[in-house]
Amino acid sequence: MKNKVVAVNSTFHFALSKLQLKMPLKNQIITVMCEKIVFPGRALCRCADGIALFTEGLLAGETAEVLVIKDKKSFREGILKNITEKSPDRIDPVCPSFGKCGGCAFQNASYADQIKYKQIYIEELLSGFAPVGKILQSPEVWNYRNKMEFSFFDADGKTDLGLHQKGSFNRYISVPPCFIADKDFSLIAHIVKDFANKNNLPAYNNKTHQGFFRHLVLRKAKNTQEVLVNIVTNAVDVDLTPLVNELKNHAQSIYLTQNGRLSDAVVVDNFRLLYGSEVIKEKLNVGGRDYFFNISPFSFFQTNSKGTEILYNEVLKALNPSKNDILLDLYCGTGTIGLSLAGSVSKVIGIEQVEQAIENARENVRINNIGNAEFYAMTAEKWATEEISLSTLHSSLSVVVDPPRSGLTGKVIDFLLNSDAKTIIYVSCNPSTLARDLDIIAKSGKYEISNITPVDMFPQTYHIESVVLLKIKA
Repeated sequence: MKNKVVAVNSTFHFALSKLQLKMPLKNQIITVMCEKIVFPGRALCRCADGIALFTEGLLAGETAEVLVIKDKKSFREGILKNITEKSPDRIDPVCPSFGKCGGCAFQNASYADQIKYKQIYIEELLSGFAPVGKILQSPEVWNYRNKMEFSFFDADGKTDLGLHQKGSFNRYISVPPCFIADKDFSLIAHIVKDFANKNNLPAYNNKTHQGFFRHLVLRKAKNTQEVLVNIVTNAVDVDLTPLVNELKNHAQSIYLTQNGRLSDAVVVDNFRLLYGSEVIKEKLNVGGRDYFFNISPFSFFQTNSKGTEILYNEVLKALNPSKNDILLDLYCGTGTIGLSLAGSVSKVIGIEQVEQAIENARENVRINNIGNAEFYAMTAEKWATEEISLSTLHSSLSVVVDPPRSGLTGKVIDFLLNSDAKTIIYVSCNPSTLARDLDIIAKSGKYEISNITPVDMFPQTYHIESVVLLKIKA
């Protein structure tokens, strides 16, 4: 009889356990262990029923209590509430805002461990296509960012300056400090914030659409030490001469951008130079030669100048061009990649949809005395679909594509597959969309994916760049 009772109890508890596993877990706090870090920098955990749960802030091997906020059939998402068992690899973050600010993801790990995590998840995404090389590391781990966009906000009646809180568009973290931004930016931010409060100039309010200061956009040419300040305000006239006089000692270029629109994006209604030169000039050394590039307030430039030199030299190495080659540079921006390679090829043709970027590219042609590059303001899709004869380019066509995070569109992929380019270099800032595009290209059977080299341009974050070499099959 006793054995029967035990058996009944065991059966009951087993059935209860199964019932609990099938119960919805949304809004419940459960205990999970992090198996590994996956792209984009998320902790992959496993629930008791085997379903994957994704959260943020955990390192591999750590156990934690997590609040389930999304409960789907195939996965769950949760918010970290409490770490119950910490990894010996965990370190104290440098920044007091880590975990609250949306900028950094990995300050709780050493740079060596950050590289390890990135190597693992980029290999998981891309090693099926070709061997993935060791990550080329950033020369600077802190204070490497050459561009920051800060937002003004009201903090208990005072004008403050900061970055968006993680996952929020209307809540902010006060800065400085910001430990991945160039050190000069902290001083400039202090000056502007103090000026706002001394002169009772409030932050713009997105709901009432009242207030003055909206954004502060700072740029620095790290290799030449030139700084550009762009003060973005509401469409209200205020005398900023005292502020400009104070900033003159810290910047070579100061702009005012007035934005009277309801949108909180940095857009231009009235745009004028208040002091100094129209542009700052950055220097990049590629292939043993110095190239100079003008940076205006709204032109695109890679945010890690030292890392950019490593990235572009890797592109040059992978391309291995000859003097007979014509290089087509799609999504060329201000022409930095194409112009850095111009001395190694017969001709460079750059395509970019932003007209101001093309104007910058043409100016960069002039200041570098390059005579074999031309640039066109159009989308890559327009170039791909218009009747542009590839035979007028050259039989030795090579292509570099550096698309946005969304990757290549179908029209551009079709163009590449029909181009008969002997070499394609795909520069990607998003390994997920890169994997999607490489899968399509690989299935065509026309190109061999030779190798993949990751380049870390963004220490303390989950982001990673990749340089992919594709060669046409004989």
